[in-house]
Formats: sequence, C-alpha cells, structure tokens
Amino acid sequence: MGIVKLIIIVLLVWAGFWLLKKFRKPVDRIDQKSSANKMLACSVCKVHIPENEAIIQNNKVYCSKEHLE
Repeated sequence: MGIVKLIIIVLLVWAGFWLLKKFRKPVDRIDQKSSANKMLACSVCKVHIPENEAIIQNNKVYCSKEHLE
C-alpha cells in the first residue's frame, strides 16, 4: 500500500502545480503588449523607428534632426 499512496501524492502535487500554472495571470505578457509601439519608416533613409521617437513634420516621418533638414 505504500507505493500506491506515494503515486497518489505525486499525482496530487503534479495536478496542483498544473492548476496553479493554468489559472495564474500572465502579468509579463500584459506589460509587453502595453509597451508595444507603432514603428514608422523614416522618409529619407527608410529606417524603422518607434513612433514615440520619430520626428513628424508635414505628415512626413524623420528619424533624426539631420534628416529633417
């Protein structure tokens, strides 16, 4: 009877970890989606840069002040 109890305990522990993993909120994935930023291509060199770093003037996108001039 000792081996049967051991197998049952191992199965219960495994099921507990499996359930915990399944119902836990994926916090890391939510943070990655919210930090995602649209990528825009520079009108001069066509390099893609994040929208928050781009310089936009006259509906054109620039990656730097040099390309703006």
